[in-house]
Amino acid sequence: MPKVDFYEFGIIAIDGKKYEKDIIILPSGRIIPRPMPKGTHTICFSEFEKILEEKPEVIIIGTGHDGIAKLEEEANNKLKSLNIKIVKDITKKAVEIYNKTKEKKAALFHLTC
Repeated sequence: MPKVDFYEFGIIAIDGKKYEKDIIILPSGRIIPRPMPKGTHTICFSEFEKILEEKPEVIIIGTGHDGIAKLEEEANNKLKSLNIKIVKDITKKAVEIYNKTKEKKAALFHLTC
């Protein structure tokens, strides 16, 4: 699995590569851009489509530097109904949780706000 090297407002580095836009880390370790159909501050169920194909046990969500991005209640409920553990926190803390998690994991990281 990829290791997040560091996060600071607007930048995340994973295995030595820097990203300046929101990303998703799939359970396979592949990194893809976050789709954001409802903008950067609303996280909706459709954003988890690729993640769900790989059947994670846990999804870690970084809600931004100040925690502005919110997971829609509908998305939260659907993910829970699939027996997927959801962990949400500001992105700095979410990165720490991601790096420590041993379960089959995925992540969605909002990098600003």
